[in-house]
Amino acid sequence: MRIAVIDETEATAQLGALAEILMQSIENGALVGFVLPFSAEQALSYWRDLFRSVAEGERLLICAYLDDNLVGTVQLYLSPEPNALHRAEVYKLLVHRSFQRQGIGSALMAAVEDEARKRKRSLLLLDTAEGGASERLYRRMNWREVGVVPHHFVDPFGKPRASIYFMKHLQL
Repeated sequence: MRIAVIDETEATAQLGALAEILMQSIENGALVGFVLPFSAEQALSYWRDLFRSVAEGERLLICAYLDDNLVGTVQLYLSPEPNALHRAEVYKLLVHRSFQRQGIGSALMAAVEDEARKRKRSLLLLDTAEGGASERLYRRMNWREVGVVPHHFVDPFGKPRASIYFMKHLQL
């Protein structure tokens, strides 16, 4: 497995794979901001819009590859505010359904922590759906729960779900 921070050019080259992983995740019920029905065009549009953030350097797009095939991704948003340069937020940990439960999510999250340290970010924040596989992963990786918000989102099928907020302090 190869983990890499990709730039806008590589992200554009991987647009189809990124869109497929996003669509699969939503179809499988992931709370990543979208509801069904969710089209390929919506997925492509989401990624194209995100590439601007990558190009501007405010967001890292970290990807996992197996045999040069993109199989997972996660984002690290680097807070630009002058009073928050020590902090970053983790968004949309997604792994292709054919490659789940193979350590790819853990590898991507380890890369998030490494990249945050390189950029002197000592506090990481994220939220996830209560009761999901991601929650279990974050707990295994020693993220600390800081709160639960009942009925914070609806899942892709329209069912209200609670979100759990996590944080992690990193040693620089």
